[in-house]
Amino acid sequence: MTIVHFDTKAISRKAGQSAVACAAYRAGDVLDDVRYGKTHDYSKKRGVMSSDIVLPFALKALGVSVDRETLWNLAEAAENRSDSRVAREWLINLPYELSEEERHTLAIEFAQKLVDDMDVIADVCIHRPVMKLPFDPEAKPSSKRLREGEQNPDPRNFHAHILVTTRAPIAGPNKTLAFDPKLKIPFEWSNKKRLAHDLPSSMKEIKRMRQIWVDTANVVLAKKQLPLMDARSYKDQGRDQQPTIKMGVAATAMERRGITTEKGDINREIIARNQAVTEQTSQQGVEHDRRVRALRKGLAWTTEHNARLPSLIGDTKQRADSTQRRISDTTSGIAWATERCQKIPNGIDTVNNRIKSADDGINWATDHTESLPELIKDTAQLITNTKPNLEWTAERTEELHTRRDDTQQRIDKAAQRIDDSKRWVTQNSERVQASKSITDGINSGLTERARPAPSPFDDDYQRAFYERKRRVDRAIRETDRKLDESRVGDVQRSNDVEDAVKTLTYRLLDRRKEGLFDNRKLIMLDDFAKKLGINENQSLDFKQNVRLATDKINTVEVLENNPHVFRLLNFPSQEREHYQTVTADFDRFIAHVDKQRAELRQKYQSKLGRNDTSRVTAEILTVEPYLAALTKYANNSEKTDESRALAEQHINKTIRLTAKKYEIAYKGLNTLDRNESVQKHIRELGVSLNNLTTDYSNKLTESDLRSINEGLKAIDTGIEISNTSQRIVTQNLGPSISI
Repeated sequence: MTIVHFDTKAISRKAGQSAVACAAYRAGDVLDDVRYGKTHDYSKKRGVMSSDIVLPFALKALGVSVDRETLWNLAEAAENRSDSRVAREWLINLPYELSEEERHTLAIEFAQKLVDDMDVIADVCIHRPVMKLPFDPEAKPSSKRLREGEQNPDPRNFHAHILVTTRAPIAGPNKTLAFDPKLKIPFEWSNKKRLAHDLPSSMKEIKRMRQIWVDTANVVLAKKQLPLMDARSYKDQGRDQQPTIKMGVAATAMERRGITTEKGDINREIIARNQAVTEQTSQQGVEHDRRVRALRKGLAWTTEHNARLPSLIGDTKQRADSTQRRISDTTSGIAWATERCQKIPNGIDTVNNRIKSADDGINWATDHTESLPELIKDTAQLITNTKPNLEWTAERTEELHTRRDDTQQRIDKAAQRIDDSKRWVTQNSERVQASKSITDGINSGLTERARPAPSPFDDDYQRAFYERKRRVDRAIRETDRKLDESRVGDVQRSNDVEDAVKTLTYRLLDRRKEGLFDNRKLIMLDDFAKKLGINENQSLDFKQNVRLATDKINTVEVLENNPHVFRLLNFPSQEREHYQTVTADFDRFIAHVDKQRAELRQKYQSKLGRNDTSRVTAEILTVEPYLAALTKYANNSEKTDESRALAEQHINKTIRLTAKKYEIAYKGLNTLDRNESVQKHIRELGVSLNNLTTDYSNKLTESDLRSINEGLKAIDTGIEISNTSQRIVTQNLGPSISI
């Protein structure tokens, strides 16, 4: 039986989600988000097999068409509330036994039924499982290989993300698309409103759509003679199987990296239990077959003895008749002997001998005559006792015939299922081989066509990097040469330098409009402008602002002391590549310490408990070794300046978050049910807080102290920055995080 996976969830602003961003991610596309002023670029996402826009037949008949970017920007614009549902996602699994074209046709067919039923527009994106190469400790970091302990996803996990609108589309002028801003589709109504309009609950509606999907898929599966889907639960199917719980994105990713999770442990217990039940059911089937064979053997034995019973009774009667004849013969012999004695007086000796023989015969006959009634009585009793057994045997024989027929039917059905399973396994093996051949061909084609990201360890990349560096140095030397010539009075060169500075000033003032700079670069440029006092005056036009900014920049001191800013303005792409190269070591470092921190948090949480307050407390207890590792990295002079700056930023960010977590942890103490647990949490939090305020007092802001004091109000105490020098010495609670 093919597994049924059918799920739905809302895309909501309340959760910080954007319909444009979700559509770009699922389609692996580049979309401009008008509402938030961002560009969502997921063009490098792997595993996207197809993406299609499906319109209702009513809109198709009117000739309306729309592209993905326009569709979801219109959907966002139609919502005014800050907590609006801007889209809804339906997630379905696609049978891996079907071909790629058949899966695509099936997904589009169901999406068409969905949009016509709900009067919405759908964005259908089909994904395949993204497989990585096996773990290789000597492989380059840029290669798509499994990490140590990481696992590949299930290779059969072909699925479709169907993103639909929450409002009904309408046709605007010139065959354009619009949405009704006043009314949501009925599916998005509350259950109270649905009940007022005589509509079923949303849960019943989801079950109805699930059945539509199963019916649609089963039509295709039946044509291919493949196992059908069953929308019923295990309980309704009569199967003693327990469904697994939903893992979620975070837990699934951790399990693939080899990190055990609570949900993963629960699912493994459920799978082990289901396997045990399956094995037990199989053993019961074997025991049932054994009992059927024993019953058949007993039936054959009973039938055989029933057939022999009349002959046994006949033998007993025959023996009784033979004994009666012998008695009659003996009586006749006595009469004959008496007669002969009277007739032959002289033959006394002969007669005496005959009399003796007769006496012996009489004695034998007498003995047998005395036991004959008993024998006849026993035979009659045996016949009497045999009659109920015959009746019971006849009754059981009739039941055995019925049971034998039922058992034979079950055996025939089981044999038919076994034959079907063997045929399905054979066909599935052929399909797996064919799919493997197709997958190998696709992977080889993708490998030939793919352009992997440049690796800083590659010789070609290093040559290209140094070539770019030489060009940048050449440009800087050219700028320095122009500055030298301007000092000696070369008017033409001075004008060229002034033009170059003016161009850089244009870019500096338009840094937020060109879209060339990310957030990190904008912060650098903002600091540079703030340091020089370059503020765009709204009362002046753009040229006047450029002139004022150029006068501040075009000085020898500014040009000589800020070469990195001018490299950033001149060559933003090269600067980005350079930054990624020099900070690659920090990326590897932070991934390593984050993994160690997660493992350490699990150890602390196992000691404290499994509630939310214990989880936050466990995260707080991992902060001290985590910050120590970051501080050691930031103070390492062998690291690049950019990496050390990132480490400092990470330290400050971690301290901000930890101050908030202290507030949450202290306020959550009232949720604990035992006084021992409360005291244990207070003791651990107190030690950690004392260490933090002592070691990082110079980095704690007033906002951090306010957050901590808000939490400490739960235990009627507080801290002051002047008292942080008094550190409590306690036993170390756990291991440290190594670099």
